[in-house]
Amino acid sequence: MLFADVCDSTALLQHSDPEEARNYLGKALNQLAEAVETYGGTVSQLLGDGLVALFGAPLAQEDHALRACLAALKMQRATVPGHDVQGVASPTLRIGINSGEVLVGVVGQYDWSHYGADGKTIHLASRLEKMAPPGGILVSAATQRLVAQQIETRSVGTRQIRGLDEPIELHEVVVETESSAAAPLTRKQRWAPLVGREDSLRILAGDLEVVRKGGMRTIGLCGDAGIGKSRLVADWTAALASEGMDVCVSQARGYASTRAYSAAADLIASLVGLVQMNVTDVRQSARQALIEGWPAEGAEHLAAASDLLGLAAPDQAWLALNPVQRRRRIGEALLWLVRRRARSGPFVLVLEDVFLADRESRRLFEALLPKLQELPVLVCVSYRPDFEHQWRQAPWFVERMIEPLHDGQMLRLARALLGDDPSVLGVMNELVARADGNPFFLEQLVITLIDDGSLEGTPGAYRLQRPLGELRVPGSIAAVIGARTDRLPEAAKSALEAAAVLGDPITRDLIATMQAVDIARAEELLALCVASGLLSCPEQTSLSLEPQAFAFRHALVRDVVLGVLTRSRLKALHRQAFLALHAQPGAADADAAPVLAHHSFKGEEWEQAAKFAIKSMARAISHSANQEALQLFEKGIQAARRVDGAPTAQALELALRLEAIGAMMALGQIDDIFSNMERAEAIAVQLNDQRARAAVSTETAVFLWMRGRFEQGLRYASQGLEAARLAQRRHMTMAAHQTRLMHLHALGRYAEAAVEGNVLLSEYGPELSAHYVQPGWAAIPIINLYAFHASTLWRLGDSEAGSAFCAKAYEILSNIDHPYSRLLIDTVQSQMWIENDELDRAERMMRMDLQQCLTHNVPTMLSVCMGVLGSALARNGKAAEAVPMLERGFADRIYEAAGPYGRTFMRVSLGVAYRKLRRLDDAIAVGRKAVEQAAEEYGHQTEALYELAETLRHAGDQAGAEAHFKRVALAAERLGMPHYQRRAAAALADWRKDGHAA
Repeated sequence: MLFADVCDSTALLQHSDPEEARNYLGKALNQLAEAVETYGGTVSQLLGDGLVALFGAPLAQEDHALRACLAALKMQRATVPGHDVQGVASPTLRIGINSGEVLVGVVGQYDWSHYGADGKTIHLASRLEKMAPPGGILVSAATQRLVAQQIETRSVGTRQIRGLDEPIELHEVVVETESSAAAPLTRKQRWAPLVGREDSLRILAGDLEVVRKGGMRTIGLCGDAGIGKSRLVADWTAALASEGMDVCVSQARGYASTRAYSAAADLIASLVGLVQMNVTDVRQSARQALIEGWPAEGAEHLAAASDLLGLAAPDQAWLALNPVQRRRRIGEALLWLVRRRARSGPFVLVLEDVFLADRESRRLFEALLPKLQELPVLVCVSYRPDFEHQWRQAPWFVERMIEPLHDGQMLRLARALLGDDPSVLGVMNELVARADGNPFFLEQLVITLIDDGSLEGTPGAYRLQRPLGELRVPGSIAAVIGARTDRLPEAAKSALEAAAVLGDPITRDLIATMQAVDIARAEELLALCVASGLLSCPEQTSLSLEPQAFAFRHALVRDVVLGVLTRSRLKALHRQAFLALHAQPGAADADAAPVLAHHSFKGEEWEQAAKFAIKSMARAISHSANQEALQLFEKGIQAARRVDGAPTAQALELALRLEAIGAMMALGQIDDIFSNMERAEAIAVQLNDQRARAAVSTETAVFLWMRGRFEQGLRYASQGLEAARLAQRRHMTMAAHQTRLMHLHALGRYAEAAVEGNVLLSEYGPELSAHYVQPGWAAIPIINLYAFHASTLWRLGDSEAGSAFCAKAYEILSNIDHPYSRLLIDTVQSQMWIENDELDRAERMMRMDLQQCLTHNVPTMLSVCMGVLGSALARNGKAAEAVPMLERGFADRIYEAAGPYGRTFMRVSLGVAYRKLRRLDDAIAVGRKAVEQAAEEYGHQTEALYELAETLRHAGDQAGAEAHFKRVALAAERLGMPHYQRRAAAALADWRKDGHAA
């Protein structure tokens, strides 16, 4: 029910004659009646200076409340044209609206609304009209609830209404608004029904039947932008959910791709029922909800999920994992979550816009899908035609093209949007031809015509307001969106541009900060963008843990808005975005760093850009996103070199170069590592920064150890130790001692290595007690120390002490799952067992470890484990198995990832295996190569010399054997290797016993 009345009409017309007054009021009432008719209402009663109108009766109208409000707005915004009453202003109206049941009957020639038993609906509408302020529209709570998503209102509280027992909640419709005329349509979650996709839905139903029978299937929905992929998915999944099907939908966001694993994090959040969390002060409650709801049987996956979602500081066990292991654990957590959802029956998993996902998430998805083959899972991924993926040839994958709609289907869609009024039939063909089968384009064209006043009415019931020939229909989707953007008030357009640069999250708080307005004004501006169909505002859910966020209605909208911004405007907006995000709680969190790095770089805040690039690199490397880390490194270097003040710029560049080492090392970029180290060292010298010099020298020493340049590496490690002491950095001093230990061990200087190990054990307990992996290292420091110290003591002849340190390492590893560290200590323990002829134990352990290298993707230990296993097999009567294994390893060049140790172990073991099989020529050739390549590995070279001497003795080359045994004896004495001293002495004694000259 709508009651409208001209305010103070008697006073307004007191000086007019009756004819003038009647003419004036007649024009006013005609305006009111025309507004009622425009929106499909019925004038129930004319009241002299007002009227009563019905909406939803006598003909039912589902959107009756919306129609009444739109008619009221049209009344209030209209004037009385051409009235000729001297000195009389346009009338001011009061309007009241209420929704409820009324009894409608026919009285005479009019449709007349009789009061019901208590007349409450009509009585309240009448009272609201009298209570409304001049120029205002007052509506009841019953009406407001029906139009809340489409009409802007503000609460005026509760009022006592004469004749009613209880106070009534009232709302006022906002009349003076800059909102688009298309708001009633654009604020709807669905603008029109799904049209022309019946075949696609049938095909999807068939794919689901395959899954119901126990098979896995992945569907690729491929189509151009705006063709309707998301709408098809939305309707399909909504129907499935209504049938009780378990459905999980996650959408990749292009503006989040600056952060590694952002799409994977969104998927995990969807799988566990959490919404996006961008506000730090709600993360604690989110973490609590995650922990409380996490199933006990998946406890081992909680750390991976929590870290990826940024909900908690990582625990020690998680920190102890290297980046590759963390990536594997994240993949395992994702797989476990999907398995869990699928265990009770078919499960539908949707990854929308997968082409927008960050690189690391795409790699994770590519690895995940093949592992789902035995599960009743239907995976649906949507993408555009130019997206490249690895699933095309997989037997479980099928691509479904989403084609443009044909003209008949587009006409159905146009009719659903516009209605059947004869005035719009002519414009439909023009719109359909221009949209060329693209539903999104058609929707945007319709909204443009509503917004510029060419169309008037309610969704699905519009009328053309100007001649067809006067319509100006934009020729491209970009032009359509551009026209819609240009029609926004300047402040709203500015807010939309800020939102386009901000990307995610688009919240009123951030837009308020960027635009320097209060939160209420920011909300108004965003609401105008929603009303224009450019943004959407998802409904708040019970799972939401933060203020509502806005999103672009379509990715094309954001692209168009960004595409027209000047470079200076982009720079200013990125700077505003950086400052707004930097002021948020949690800006110091690692997860926030990539976005802050992006905006500060684009906003030319160079010092901040370099600083956040460093933090972002650390985050990327910790998740094994090494390519992303190096991209950040390049941008960070650009930023650092533009910072004012040479010392600050150099310090930032140095920090970036140190951070990049881990990523370069993981990717095997050897030349880049060395040039990077040289530049870092030069900067450290210029700055006279002892801390930096310590870090550079120690990292360089580690790199040189991996390349087998031990003499040079020892010098760098010693320089690092000296600089760390001058800088008074105990942690760095400990790292330099460890590096010296590794180089001394490699050089066979075992007595000095033992001293280094004892220094570490006695002086660096607190630093070693923290079981984590330091940057640039692969093992937990205490395990690394125990492994090299045990190996050193054993080679010095104290096997018992060596075994004791292995036992200590195993005690620590019983509480920490760190594959690399376990593999490292296992190889030392197995070598000691081989020395003591405990071959079965060594063989069992190394077989298991070889598999662990593959399972946990630890290529740097693969050649070492294979070499030690080959030695155990060859000496345990299984040389025939050892030879092909080692030969394949050499053919695959598996030693390239490990540095020189692995290659030496493999070559010595292959020589022993050849000897056991009596392939003596091969054994001699391999043995000589082993001696030659163990150039600076003097301890390992001594072992290689001994095995070559044994092979020469078996081949009957007595002179060669004697010469090599003598070399072994001299080297073992010099290096302090009593095992080989005794073996060489025994061989030479046997030689003399047989009558040969010494």
